[in-house]
Amino acid sequence: MLVFLLASVMLLVSLPVYADEIESLESKTSDLQNQLNDINQDLVRISDEIASTETAIEDANNEMFRIQDSLAISRENEIRQYEDMKTRIKYMYENGNNNLLELLFSAENMSDFLNRAEFIQNISSYDREKLENLQSIQKGIEQQEADLTAKQNSLADLQTQLKSQQDALNQKAAETSTDLAVFNQKLQMLRAERARAAEEAARRAAEAKKAAEAQKPVPVTPSENGTQTEDSTAPDADSSQNGEESDSDSFLQDSLDTAYTPSDSGGALTPSKGVVYFNGHRETYYSQKVLPGGGLNIPGRHVAPDGTIRDADGFICVASSDLPWGSIVETSLGTGKVYDCGCASGTIDVYTDW
Repeated sequence: MLVFLLASVMLLVSLPVYADEIESLESKTSDLQNQLNDINQDLVRISDEIASTETAIEDANNEMFRIQDSLAISRENEIRQYEDMKTRIKYMYENGNNNLLELLFSAENMSDFLNRAEFIQNISSYDREKLENLQSIQKGIEQQEADLTAKQNSLADLQTQLKSQQDALNQKAAETSTDLAVFNQKLQMLRAERARAAEEAARRAAEAKKAAEAQKPVPVTPSENGTQTEDSTAPDADSSQNGEESDSDSFLQDSLDTAYTPSDSGGALTPSKGVVYFNGHRETYYSQKVLPGGGLNIPGRHVAPDGTIRDADGFICVASSDLPWGSIVETSLGTGKVYDCGCASGTIDVYTDW
């Protein structure tokens, strides 16, 4: 009975070892996933706005082409009307007063020409009205052109702003995806480690049960004279029971110590051995290939031959949530210095290029 109780206790104490850290990582991954979903929604919205703006710009460009064509036609009509007026006036006065013709054709511009033409009573009022009407139409078209140009500039500025927001969101999405991948990787490692701990606890419980069964006392058998005798080789019942309880208690204590107390028997941290226990702490690693760490202030940062990230003094760059920045700590790979945080309490996270 004690053996089964022992096995149950071992399973219960081994499984929750990483529960807090796993729960923390699950919460972080959930938050990052929600952030990524929000960013993607913003990207969809901005993409729609960019598409709408591009359509408006295309419409404005087409309208500008139409207005420019209308303006060109209006200017051609004005020039033609002006030439027609000169032809008629010349015809009317080619044999008339030379001074009058000289006054008329010495005009420097259209306005001067019209002012001088007012003195000529035989000029048709139709020509004057026609020319003024053409000038009015031309001014209206020029105003439309100016307004449309301002609209085009405004749409172009809006398009630039939207694309800038889109680029910023794309960068943020990439960074969030990278962080999410890092936390998912750590979460998978912790879950695998917890599963291995559960298997180890179950194995030790099975061994304890087998050892306890081997220590059971030999049953009492009747002798030839009808009295019951005990096998002389069998241990005393009380002694056997006490021994079993003592062994079981000792094994229970060993199991609890194994579940909660790190040892230094795990060797050095390697790419294939993602978790070891060293110098009283749990040791893991995270890679700059997944988390570049551009914001870390590591003087003389470089990759050592063993694949660790080190500073100018040769210290291994590590992360710790328990030690202040700049603290020196011994790791399974050498002496490290704290440059980062964000890992679980009791853990030293070694920065590598693995």
